[in-house]
Amino acid sequence: MAAPTAENIHGTADSTHDIQDETSLDVSEFKAKYTREKRERKNNFGNTRRIEYFNPMLVMSFTAFVTGSTSLAVAHPGTRVTALTNFAAERRGMDPAQGSMIFEDPEDSWSLEEDVKTSFTVMHAPFVIPAA
Repeated sequence: MAAPTAENIHGTADSTHDIQDETSLDVSEFKAKYTREKRERKNNFGNTRRIEYFNPMLVMSFTAFVTGSTSLAVAHPGTRVTALTNFAAERRGMDPAQGSMIFEDPEDSWSLEEDVKTSFTVMHAPFVIPAA
């Protein structure tokens, strides 16, 4: 009798809604948080007369199993990220082709029950021009 397969998949992949693996990482969770700073202007009575939202930022959080020793699996904090599979197209007005993406806060974990995992964030700052 043939051995059972390790995984059975039914249905097709949906690159628009499914999490995509990154180089050397089997991504199990991906989150994107879009923010702007807020400034309130008040009149002489202390009432808010104007609200300004500025400095858009996107912080993407990843949790993944480490499957190799290249790219984000071994990147140093503060390293510039040039491309992400999970942020390959514009989302909520944020364009990966504009500004800079910076690798931040990597945390690796080892366990007797699971393969090596990592979690990290990538900050996208659309107005930070990459240094030449």
